[in-house]
Amino acid sequence: MASLGKQYSDGEVIFRQGDTGKCMFVIQKGEVEVFVDSDGHDLILRKLGANDFFGEMALFEQQTRTASARAVGPTHVL
Repeated sequence: MASLGKQYSDGEVIFRQGDTGKCMFVIQKGEVEVFVDSDGHDLILRKLGANDFFGEMALFEQQTRTASARAVGPTHVL
């Protein structure tokens, strides 16, 4: 039986700032950092954990992503 969602490795980018928002995500296991590029350095905006959701703003507002998101350690999201 196939599991739902997707597994990400530590440091793997889930989406990038400027991408088109076609879906939102719910963290089942692990952590996610939401960050923006600030003069060539990553500025962490939020750290999210199990049961948190992200990526909804671009989806609902039908705009591009305003930040990037990456896995912190092994992470599984729907």
